[in-house]
Amino acid sequence: MYDRRLDALIAAAETGSFTAASRRLHISTPALVKQVNTFERTYGITVFDRSRSGVTPTAAGAEFIEDARSIVRQSNEIIARMRRRAHTGTPPVRLGISALRPARRILDLWQREADPRIRVELVSMPDDDVPIDDIIARLGEDIDAVATAFAPEHWTDVCGTLPISYEPLCMAVPRDHPLSRRPRLRLDDLAGRDGVRTRIRILRRCGGTDDIARDLLERLDGVELVDIDHYDLNLFNECAETGDLLISKPMWAGVHPQLVNVPVDWPRPVGMRYGLLYPADPEPQVKAFVERIGALAGVAGDP
Repeated sequence: MYDRRLDALIAAAETGSFTAASRRLHISTPALVKQVNTFERTYGITVFDRSRSGVTPTAAGAEFIEDARSIVRQSNEIIARMRRRAHTGTPPVRLGISALRPARRILDLWQREADPRIRVELVSMPDDDVPIDDIIARLGEDIDAVATAFAPEHWTDVCGTLPISYEPLCMAVPRDHPLSRRPRLRLDDLAGRDGVRTRIRILRRCGGTDDIARDLLERLDGVELVDIDHYDLNLFNECAETGDLLISKPMWAGVHPQLVNVPVDWPRPVGMRYGLLYPADPEPQVKAFVERIGALAGVAGDP
């Protein structure tokens, strides 16, 4: 429906880097650069200013990127409408999944007593450079629902939410670390010993749940907090290699074979809600799916 090289241009504009854009699109950096360069040569335009620090759209390029987003969005909507018209039954509910958002609890509920009138398709999502905010902002385009941990109040004006359980923050600990054998951790367990500081990776301050954990951990002697910007599989690999601890969530149990999720006895509630995020104005089949999951989980849903 459209020149697929537009995907490369949009990704480069949004990430500010050909390397980051290639990771987002799951292609090699040389392949992405070639797509951008050949597109510019084909149409005799310059979309980006290049520098050692990355790429930035030119003034005209920024306007072009906005138009390109519109073309991609309209093309996807046309295809989606065609699929809905061509399908003899109800369109499927597209549930986004990834290594960090596997939707196990949602799928376990669904398999317990699925509604045969609703078809569920699993759609792969990236865990690398695409912020979850971007995915949620586009719910209903390629993905209808995402199962994750969230603060309901954060998404009130963005999408619908169905919390089905409480998700307390825990600690991902390398298997060869002494704390990995503890059934639970107290904050005092995290304090450094014998002059060795305990390094814990945690999100930068952003007004979220991790800030509560940070406030509590900053009071401990011998603890070094290492700021992170987001979660991806590389972060879990790094912690397994370096021995750093990592603020984690129960839904990430088993994400990395060398890390163990250990519950923490926080002196005050430090957690989020786990459940579904879906479009603010869901299609009938999505609304039915959310209502069914809510009923199976024993919670009220109002999609």
